Formats: sequence, structure tokens, C-alpha cells
Amino acid sequence: MSGGYDLDRLRASGLVRQIEHHTEIGSTNDQALELAAAPEAELPLLVLADRQTAGRGRGANRWWAADGSITFSLAIESSAASIPTHRWPQLSLTTGLAICQAVEEITGSQDAQVKWPNDVYLLGRKVCGILIETPPVRDRLVIGAGLNVNNSFVEAPADLQRSAISLNDYDGRTRDLTTVLLALLERFEVCWQKLAEQGFSSLIEQWRSRSYLSGRTVQLSSGPQTIVGRCSGIDEDGALLLQTESELRRCHAGTILSVD
Repeated sequence: MSGGYDLDRLRASGLVRQIEHHTEIGSTNDQALELAAAPEAELPLLVLADRQTAGRGRGANRWWAADGSITFSLAIESSAASIPTHRWPQLSLTTGLAICQAVEEITGSQDAQVKWPNDVYLLGRKVCGILIETPPVRDRLVIGAGLNVNNSFVEAPADLQRSAISLNDYDGRTRDLTTVLLALLERFEVCWQKLAEQGFSSLIEQWRSRSYLSGRTVQLSSGPQTIVGRCSGIDEDGALLLQTESELRRCHAGTILSVD
């Protein structure tokens, strides 16, 4: 055991080839990007941390993680996972769906939702964030995730108590972190394979049925623009659909500023 994780069990699963575990690290994504930049790196490579002190979200966002959360980054060879380059923009949506499904399986709930483009929510509060980055080596990807598991937000800053939740906060249960991590990795494999073989259209209805933003008024920052509109879900390519006062906008990228 190392920091609550059974590394032998993780290796025996066959879902990863190399594991690097840290008691504390600045960012698992930074470390995974550095390791994945080496041509000889054995992938899939898992960087796992008990505590992350400088974890990044999208843009300038930062993750707050206390003991009991799962913070990890997985470096993969996209060609080995059969994920072609043109599907990379849909990988974040697919990864969010995979985590949402894993949370449903772990908790037995129907309260998990995906928030475009890269978050998972539970009872209207964030339970997981996702960040996908590319190292300077062709066809490699690093998928970072932070899932709140046993880390209750009772001790978190007041604003996070209102906006974030852990699985423990949801049902009061303390869970084995290795079991939860394996559930995530298994769902990744299933959903990524479906994305590669059948395209995002094979997953879109599952995603839409769990959409956190649908029917809500969303303020989105996209480059120099700020777009405000009522969310109509996503289209077949994974673009966010916002009905503004004048038109239906398809947004392929951006940062959600507010949701009403």
C-alpha cells in the first residue's frame, strides 16, 4: 500500500503499464507531461498523488484538494488507444461522461451530471474536474482528473462548500481509493474505445441525458467574445448550443463564466 493506494493491484489490472506515486506534488499533469515527452516512456503511464499543491484546471483555475481525493494524470498513446487526432476535441466530453458513469456505478445514484466541456457535477456541485493536455511528442495525450472521494468539504473555504461536493458528502460513505480509481480507468477504456470505433454520435445521447447546462442561461467567454444564451445541449460534434436573443450559436471552445 502507498498513500491509501494498492499499487500492485493497479498494476495487476493491466490498465496501466507504469505508475509513479507521490505523497505530495505540485501538479500530476506537469509531471505526466514531462514523463510522456520521453520517447521511451511506457504508456499508459499513471501519475498519482495523495496531495496536489498546484493542480491546474482550465485557464487560470486551480484545484483545491484535501486528503481523500483522487488526483491523477494518465499519459496515453492516442494511436494505441485508437483515438485519431480529429476526435481529440471530443475526448474531454467522453472522459467526462466516463467519470459520470463511474460515479453513478460507485454511488448507485442518478444525480451525476456532465458540465460542458470538462466537469462532473453531483447534486448541482462540482465533484470532478478534467484537464487534457498534449506533451511535445506526436500522438500523445495527458488526461488529468481530480475526483473528490473521501475529502469532505466541511473544512473547505466557504465558497467551495457551496460549489463543490465529495462522494463522502453525498452519502456519508468512506471508500477504498484503489477501487474507485480502477472504476474510473475501466470506464475510460470502455468509453474511449467506443469513441474511437463508433464516433461521438454513439455516446451523445448518454451525454445529453446527463447535461448539467441544458435549459439554463449560460454566460460563455470565447476568445474576445462573451456569449449569453439558453443552453440547448450539444450538437453531433460536441459543440455547445446557445440560443441567444438573435440566433443559435455553436460554441466549440470557451470558458463558462456563469450559469443561471
